[in-house]
Amino acid sequence: MANKVANVALGLGLKQGDTVAIMVYNEPAFVWTWFGFEKIGVEVAFLNFNQRKKPLLHSIISSEAKAVFFNSGPELYAAIEDIAEDLKTSTCLPKPVIVTHLKCLFAGFLLAYRTSTTSDDILYTCLPLYHSAGSMFGVGSIRRYGITIVLSDRFSASRFFQECRQHNVTIIQYIGEMCRYLVNTPKVGPMGFIRQSAHDAEHSVKAAIGNGLRKDIWSAFQTRFKIDNIIEIYGATELSFGFGNLFNEVGATGRITPLLKMLLPIAFIKFDSDANQPVRNDKGRCVPVDTGEPGLLIIRFDKRMPTEGYKNKEEENKKRFLYSVFKDGDKYINSGDLLYIDKDYYVYFYDRLGDTFRWKGENVSTTEVANTISELSFVADTCVYGVTVPVRNDNIIFVLLFAVTTYDDGIGQGCEGRAGMATIHLVDSDNFEPTEEMLCKIMELCSTQLAGYAIPRFLRFTRFLDITSTFKQMKNTLKREGFDINLTMEPIYYFDIRHKKYCQIDKDLYSHIIDKHINF
Repeated sequence: MANKVANVALGLGLKQGDTVAIMVYNEPAFVWTWFGFEKIGVEVAFLNFNQRKKPLLHSIISSEAKAVFFNSGPELYAAIEDIAEDLKTSTCLPKPVIVTHLKCLFAGFLLAYRTSTTSDDILYTCLPLYHSAGSMFGVGSIRRYGITIVLSDRFSASRFFQECRQHNVTIIQYIGEMCRYLVNTPKVGPMGFIRQSAHDAEHSVKAAIGNGLRKDIWSAFQTRFKIDNIIEIYGATELSFGFGNLFNEVGATGRITPLLKMLLPIAFIKFDSDANQPVRNDKGRCVPVDTGEPGLLIIRFDKRMPTEGYKNKEEENKKRFLYSVFKDGDKYINSGDLLYIDKDYYVYFYDRLGDTFRWKGENVSTTEVANTISELSFVADTCVYGVTVPVRNDNIIFVLLFAVTTYDDGIGQGCEGRAGMATIHLVDSDNFEPTEEMLCKIMELCSTQLAGYAIPRFLRFTRFLDITSTFKQMKNTLKREGFDINLTMEPIYYFDIRHKKYCQIDKDLYSHIIDKHINF
């Protein structure tokens, strides 16, 4: 089939160096179409099959495609000159990323190194193949090791392990939220019959590889489904560097010893979330973080070391060995992620820039708060973010960048930052009204496991949380609506510091908050 695609492409005059955009669902046609174009040196641009209208056209323009291959038919559709020129300057649209053939081949190495992959293995993926996880780690394993891949058109919690059993799958791919959905699948079957817990482990899966698996469900997922090896990886399509947890350490994304850190083109630096800038010393240089302290990961994108001026080969080799040390002329890519290394040199994801917010003069990790609340058995998922507190002044509501109280005494001396808010999706999705017992358990858990400043000041309960096709939470609308009860019908609660409880906000309470009559 790849040969047929290659011949059709040649017949249309496509040649080495041209680009063809493909928009194909998770099916074998995606793989042989990709391989067919590669046979004649044509570059392939993967289009998100959820895109429509302007985002789709923007992606085609960005890829500089000479032709587009759609899922709907066997033909190559050429001639894209009619696309409006103004799309070239559009913002907030999909980003193009160049991925080399070598990078695709290398992605399969992590999988094989930890699981002793052979051509007898069977890999199951329901991740979209236009995404680097599905294409590089999934299809990449086909290229490197000749394993069989089982493609599912989309993720289904109820079908996931059924399909694994049906096809004798030995390795699965995941994105963290998928694991949460699987853990939350009920153990009680139709008509109230209790499922045998051993049924969850009736499969041939020996390993799982993916990213974004939260620490709070790692053990629950591994224990319930009896999966020996979990390979959590860190990376991004646009980055030139990544690492993986090859040691089955719960929650870690990898391990970087001091020696390895010297050899790698990376550094962890202090970051001021309030100023949204790296912390710098009196010489204007970035400051490395200490062990256990969250730091911004930056990656040196030019590994080549200048040899001019070195006295001898020995000095040159010494410089190369220490090339990740800061020097004049160093250029680094901002990963946009905060991570930290513990005393045993394991690396953990802390939070993403833009998600971390300041409250009471402290940085609050949305990931930490979400992980804590999600430990509760009645919580299916949690989305945490910071919201500004609006204040009424002369009958005008404006956004105040200074909070109105302090946590300790409630005197109202003012505190810079945003108040924490958590939107919670309950396991019982038919009901989004929490019980008093649920609210008490959330308050007790947060009070015992989180610092005072990290306790969410507001809770919102919803029937569902919007996510992207790659299971990333969509927070913009939630941030915009904040705790304004006039913008949603969903129940919202505020944290009553004096009585240590969450109370539902009604119109009167909302007025009290924006009139500064309620302390946080």
